[in-house]
Amino acid sequence: MTIQQAEQWVRDYQSVLSGDTKRGSRRDPRLLPAPKEKLLQAIKLQLAQLFFFNSHTNEDLTKPLIKAAMFLDSFSDLPTGATEFIESMHRRRREIDSFCMELLKLQRSDQFYWQRVYAMLGINSETKTTSFFEGMKQRLRSGFKSSAAQEEQFASRDPEERITLD
Repeated sequence: MTIQQAEQWVRDYQSVLSGDTKRGSRRDPRLLPAPKEKLLQAIKLQLAQLFFFNSHTNEDLTKPLIKAAMFLDSFSDLPTGATEFIESMHRRRREIDSFCMELLKLQRSDQFYWQRVYAMLGINSETKTTSFFEGMKQRLRSGFKSSAAQEEQFASRDPEERITLD
């Protein structure tokens, strides 16, 4: 997930929230632009971006994101009771607060800030280079099949018989 993709999902999700008049009741999960967990990751990624730019103190920017995260569980196929809904809102709020506390521990000047954020969110941040090398490792491992007889044959060779690359 890229930051631009996260921003788009959050914008779409917030438009669904603002267009819906059913505050506090069950909403159709098919209205969501992405699965709930992906949306929560997108919200957290946007919060990390606000922390990066030191805009996390501006409540005009953070408050809509926090509210959006709190209402995420209202999109459910099964109806929930009022107490369950309130508990889920509090749980999401605590989750966002703990994520923000973890963000405060990170140094914005750290060159690996975004890698650390992506790791905290469980988002795979591989590049084309790393995915290329991982693919090559997998292909080489699957293509190399050694038997015990082959390993024994190589182990018994004299060092002069081995091939060396210079």
